[in-house]
Amino acid sequence: MTSIIIESCLEINDRDRTEVRASFQGIIQDAPSGTSTSIVNGLSQQLIYQLQLNLPNVFLSFDDLNVDLDVAAFPYVQAPAKQGLQQAIRDRGMKMLVNSCYRTIAQQMLLYNDRFNNSNPVAPPGTSNHQTGLAIDIEDPRGWEPFLVQYGWSPLPGDPPHFDYVGGGTVDIRSQSIRAFQQLWNRNHPNAKIDEDGAFGPQTEDALNRSPAPGFAKAPWDDKPRLLKLSQPRYEGTDVIRLQEALKKAGLAVDVDGIFGPGTDKAVKELQQKKSLTVDGIVGPKTLSLMA
Repeated sequence: MTSIIIESCLEINDRDRTEVRASFQGIIQDAPSGTSTSIVNGLSQQLIYQLQLNLPNVFLSFDDLNVDLDVAAFPYVQAPAKQGLQQAIRDRGMKMLVNSCYRTIAQQMLLYNDRFNNSNPVAPPGTSNHQTGLAIDIEDPRGWEPFLVQYGWSPLPGDPPHFDYVGGGTVDIRSQSIRAFQQLWNRNHPNAKIDEDGAFGPQTEDALNRSPAPGFAKAPWDDKPRLLKLSQPRYEGTDVIRLQEALKKAGLAVDVDGIFGPGTDKAVKELQQKKSLTVDGIVGPKTLSLMA
């Protein structure tokens, strides 16, 4: 496994909660210094979904557990790590507040570009333990520690809110995080392809810096639709825009802004009720088929 650079998660978490989701439509290298990594949520969601397609049943969401999530905290871990979280939360019997979890290489690139403005080290994209699918930063870490340790999670010395899953049955997915980006780049740049080798070299760094914060025009869900629902961070992207346009065409009141917020959730539930579907706000194959 690649050596891990210990970053100051407290500093990064404070940075991410200094503002609400910022509106930035440019490329990563032009992002304002010091802004929340939530400005690349659009691209990050494409990277996460591509990684899930590459590693089915390995890289899972845990937003179905009893957790609250910060604005840039993507709730994804490897399957054994999720099981350990579930058991720890069950045993303590209270909600876990998660400040950070899986950090995409787009988020990591923002931090890495600012590394000379920070007092603490920043790992290059693809080498942070937050790209392993085995890391979380949480509130009340010492209160959670005995419960997490019992199920394979270990506190990281020198980084108070941070825990890594050290139990068995996991794989190192950091190179896969980079490869997911390389695949997305090549799909959108057929005449300027880069190697899909899972390595963060100069070619990949340049391409990542020139990538749009809202995401690429061609997304991984174009061919294989993802489930959409109200969540934190909010689902956003071209598939959300298409959903909102279809809801509007069906006569439902909804803003077409590309972000699945409370208004879109309400409209989806209204449609499901009208069509005698389960009213859960989840946009799956049955709900999609009614808007084709």
